[in-house]
Amino acid sequence: MRRTLWRRLGLAVAALLLVVAAVVAVGLSDVSVPDTSRFDADLGAIRALAVSTGEPLPTELRSQHVGRANGVPLTFVVAGSGFADHSFDFYAYQLVYAGGHTVLVDVVNDEQTQQAQFPGSEFDAAAYARVQEALRRADATVVTHEHFDHCAGIAHSAHLDEVASKVHLTDEQLRSPEAQDAGFTAELRARFTPLKYERMHLLRPGVVLIKAPGHTPGTQLVYTRLADGREFLLVGDVAWHQDNIRLPRMHPRLSNWMGGEDAQAMAHQLRWLHDLRRTAPELHQVVAHDGAQMQDYQRRGLILDGLL
Repeated sequence: MRRTLWRRLGLAVAALLLVVAAVVAVGLSDVSVPDTSRFDADLGAIRALAVSTGEPLPTELRSQHVGRANGVPLTFVVAGSGFADHSFDFYAYQLVYAGGHTVLVDVVNDEQTQQAQFPGSEFDAAAYARVQEALRRADATVVTHEHFDHCAGIAHSAHLDEVASKVHLTDEQLRSPEAQDAGFTAELRARFTPLKYERMHLLRPGVVLIKAPGHTPGTQLVYTRLADGREFLLVGDVAWHQDNIRLPRMHPRLSNWMGGEDAQAMAHQLRWLHDLRRTAPELHQVVAHDGAQMQDYQRRGLILDGLL
């Protein structure tokens, strides 16, 4: 009787381990990137819209590094890439016009929010203060999506009364549960006039927003063309690492599940971005959290370090 009980217990434990192993195996696999993209974005139309007003274009793109979270296994960023430690870097971006006008893209998060999400992570308080001052001076501010590390700096800004009218959050971003997690309470959301557009929108000369729901409901790409002809595409978190686009390869299903992502939509977006590397190599794609890519762009003088 005792031997039978132990045998049954052993079989039950073995079955449970098999189930766990199967779940882990599926979770660490990725949704395949298709050979052809269904993402509906026409680069020619985007480029034409960017210069359609004939007004002066921005002269430079700048970035401000504010924080870093270490110790993320690389395989959770690029599926099948092993368990080496990887870092997530947090940046704000600023477009500067010759007359001194500026557009801010992504406002990162305050220190309290970052430490609540990434305990012990690196945070540069002086850099964050520069972002907040840039927010005050910006003629327009947008975010690539509504996750806390891209927009909590708006929700928790001490200057909210001063800047709210110049912050252009989309209808999808304001209605998303992710915005509430970033600090946008119902009362706070009511203070913003939602930006509503179909497919793409000219925010300012040389700056075009392109809807790209998937990572979040309110995800958008930000295209910019500078006066000297240089082009950039801020892709936010459609990719977490340039290898997501280069290979192309998604982050694993487990990341999709935990983030509530539309993995199929993102897979088609990655195919579109991957194909652009070949058809439009002059277009510099900027991945939000890839510190190595940003350092390379800064070293080459494409993106300037620090906000004005």
